[in-house]
Amino acid sequence: MGRENAKRGWLKGAAVGAAVGLLAAACSFSTNRPLVVAFDERIATLDPQLHNHSATWSVQLNIFDSLVRFSPEMRLEPCLATQWEQLDATHWRFYLRRGVRFSDGTAFDAEDVVATFDRARRHPRSRIQHVIAGIRSVRAEAADVVLVETTNAAPDLLNRLVLFLIVPSEAASLAEITQPVGTGPYRLVQVFDNGDLLLGAWKSWRGWASVRSVRLCFAADESAAARQFLSGAADVVRRPPDEMVVEIEKQQRLRLVPQPRLGVQLLVVIPNARSGEAGGALASPAVRRAMLLALDRPGWVGRYYRGNGTVASQYVHPVVFGFDPTIRPLPFDPTEARRLLAAAGYGKGFAAKMVYRSLQSGAVEGVVKDLAQVGIRITPILTGYAEASQVVRSGEADLYLTGWACNTGDASDFFNTMIHSPDPARGVGMENYTGFADEEIDRLLDGAERELVVERRSHLLQEAQRRTLEQLPILPLTIRWGFVGTSAEVEVRTRHDERMWFFDYRWRR
Repeated sequence: MGRENAKRGWLKGAAVGAAVGLLAAACSFSTNRPLVVAFDERIATLDPQLHNHSATWSVQLNIFDSLVRFSPEMRLEPCLATQWEQLDATHWRFYLRRGVRFSDGTAFDAEDVVATFDRARRHPRSRIQHVIAGIRSVRAEAADVVLVETTNAAPDLLNRLVLFLIVPSEAASLAEITQPVGTGPYRLVQVFDNGDLLLGAWKSWRGWASVRSVRLCFAADESAAARQFLSGAADVVRRPPDEMVVEIEKQQRLRLVPQPRLGVQLLVVIPNARSGEAGGALASPAVRRAMLLALDRPGWVGRYYRGNGTVASQYVHPVVFGFDPTIRPLPFDPTEARRLLAAAGYGKGFAAKMVYRSLQSGAVEGVVKDLAQVGIRITPILTGYAEASQVVRSGEADLYLTGWACNTGDASDFFNTMIHSPDPARGVGMENYTGFADEEIDRLLDGAERELVVERRSHLLQEAQRRTLEQLPILPLTIRWGFVGTSAEVEVRTRHDERMWFFDYRWRR
């Protein structure tokens, strides 16, 4: 099996196309200029195997393709695989789209799928172990046919493969991909000194995108991105903060498009952190329950989110497979919280350090104020995405305010990553920061990974959810929804997975 244009300087493809003429000021309307999109945080990397970060996925899905993808409504549909068949419980055959090329001109074939899998499995910094967990092998049967073998039945395989982005086989040996080449509708044209990216459309297998170039600007936080949008320096803002929505609504030249969100806001409890004072307290399920009871989550929705949200009853969004509609959220009950703390020996409270990122700023105030009312003294520590993970893993924080979106549309996405006991060989528990381990929950989750009957599998995931909520190694906080801000000159299509798919964007003419 060989390439039609094997190894013909594939890295040069990232720089193809001149940036001259693409960088006209955003405030003067022309469909020949770049569409300027303001993000509320920086991306983690340009390498699709070295992260599990929402904003980064949003950028990379415009450059790379997967075998299957989600529609805006999160229905599975063909992508680089035009069809597939399940041969038995552990074997799947995928038929690849013919005539596809990478943005550097080299041909796509089964070699690239195999090489991408091998890289994701072996790379020491791979962050998509949960995506390929349970896959025993990926083998090329022909240039356009791939056979995937799983260790056991894998009922969520197709969902997980949505995040399995294919890179050229020539990239498999790279320590980090910094000049990405993919089969998606855009290619990287330029990286600016300030970290902004310029993407240019090319004639991919889909044809030309309507918007021919996109400049991605990465602000420090939601407010900075929204200010850039309000000033006219950006055409689109990814998710303006609730407190600036009213100001945007007043501008006739601007629009707000409703944006569903999959994410659930979480407070991760780390009882084995080094700080000492909080460790013994946080190891108690009663203390963790008291903390959740002390948080005025219904009040947050009104005070911080302008009503754009709801209290989370569990760890996954209602549209995710495995959600349990019978579970009700714990109420706001500071009196009961104080009683539980006193009974556990912490009536005077304790001190704890909490890491958070700028995107969680509204909830930070709520956590600090509410827990102070029951004697728990929180020191918030602001970090970036990569730094937050490092601080948490090193045991330098007691709490981690974060969020999780089941991007596969399946509850196992969350549970196998953050709750399952760590097992690097299987790729599960890779973001279990809490040190939590429960044999029964592991048994339920492992059973769900093998169960092909939908109703039985749903029951296993729901039972794992209920048992985890009894012990609360992680506190579910809120579910938010919001908007994408656009200028009147741009037509966007939002998606349930929150990805910004520029191929569906249009200039209004």
